[in-house]
Amino acid sequence: MTTHQHARRGHGEHEGLPWGHSWKEEDRVTEYVDRMDRQQDERQPVFELLTRLVQAEPDAQLRILDIGTGYGPVATACLDAFPNATAVGLDISEAMMEAGRPRMARFGDRFAYMLGDFAGGALPQEAVDAGPYDVVVSARAIHHLPPELMASLYASVHGALNPGGVFFNLDTASPETEYINQAMRRARRRDENRPPREERRTPEQLAHDAMHHHRNATLARHLEWLRAAGFAEVDCFWKNLTLALVGGYKV
Repeated sequence: MTTHQHARRGHGEHEGLPWGHSWKEEDRVTEYVDRMDRQQDERQPVFELLTRLVQAEPDAQLRILDIGTGYGPVATACLDAFPNATAVGLDISEAMMEAGRPRMARFGDRFAYMLGDFAGGALPQEAVDAGPYDVVVSARAIHHLPPELMASLYASVHGALNPGGVFFNLDTASPETEYINQAMRRARRRDENRPPREERRTPEQLAHDAMHHHRNATLARHLEWLRAAGFAEVDCFWKNLTLALVGGYKV
């Protein structure tokens, strides 16, 4: 299997399908959107923190790119925080876009979907041509790529930003050691007061757990990739167990 083929598989992908293409299945999209809706109250404060970290006045006419936008929750938070901003929602799944269009309709021409694939470790040319951007965001999308392609995507994002722009990624930050991994799993079970995680995971989620490449996306490596991409100021702005908000400013 080539590196590119490896990158384009994952997160419960069906055998032989490129990464992201199983998101074209309507049933899978419906299940995912319903699950994310149930978690909205706990995720919303992180999205709002992200918008407060943007170094711009509320009336700024920002140009925003949302990578793997899905049904649009991160783009929604950004457009609500910056009423004069416009956003492009990049996604590979037309079914996900159909789920998102009714939700995003209230923004009118301030939001537009763009069909495109970033599985090769770079923004598609159409997305680059629609920039440059002041803000690039992503949530739970980039971790599907193997480490070398996550790093190259960070560099592609840096190149698509205006000077003074910022990139935020809310995504998996894997534990550095197995000891910490087990400690986090125990903490999660106690917090949720639920049966062991393995007993309540769907078949697709168990397939995702069996992937190995995203386990290399530790917090330290995310910050290393951001610096290597050219971001002058980088940090982790929020973290809850294995989910972290990392980002960098192009100054």
